[in-house]
Amino acid sequence: MKLNKKQFDDVFECLNGLKDENECIRALCKQSLETISTKLNDQQFDRVFSAFIDGLKYSNQWNRGSYARSLGIIAIKTNKKQLNDIFECLNGLEDENEYIRVLCEQSLETMSTKLNDKQFDR
Repeated sequence: MKLNKKQFDDVFECLNGLKDENECIRALCKQSLETISTKLNDQQFDRVFSAFIDGLKYSNQWNRGSYARSLGIIAIKTNKKQLNDIFECLNGLEDENEYIRVLCEQSLETMSTKLNDKQFDR
């Protein structure tokens, strides 16, 4: 968190392991991206957001739940447009698995203080 811009950009580029076949590497990269999310520029945040959204497509329920949780974590650090994108994704997710639905609900609950009235009512 104390890196200069160039160092930070270099570290960010090293965290492309979200598509790695090794589940442990994906989890560590995801966790690191959650941690540094407050320092991401818009382009970097969009890449992380897209990767987390893609992660919801995994067939493994643990992975889908983990990405839903991550979206809730980064949502509290977002601007209005990014928050809306995450809200639409999580609110619209109608997963057949109850575990995934519960994690989405928990993420939405975490985000609730930042939601506008219309989103909160939905």
